[in-house]
Amino acid sequence: MEFAIYSVALIVGYALARYITEQTSFHIRLKGIWLHHWILAALTMAVLYALDIRNAEVWGLLTGVALEGLSRKNWSIQDKKR
Repeated sequence: MEFAIYSVALIVGYALARYITEQTSFHIRLKGIWLHHWILAALTMAVLYALDIRNAEVWGLLTGVALEGLSRKNWSIQDKKR
């Protein structure tokens, strides 16, 4: 049943990330690098992996956020506005 929880959390994470990114224009840019939400989700996943966190809801949400960002046309880390 844990896989079902992960799957539902993935869908919620994807939908939530889509809604938030469509409603806001918050960006993190540092010296020519654009930190997209998929990068932040992936970095968080790396930390959780290192800490051996095994929460299906958290992993599903983060996977949904990362996949939503990667499904967009502009997901490069290079900040083209500089």
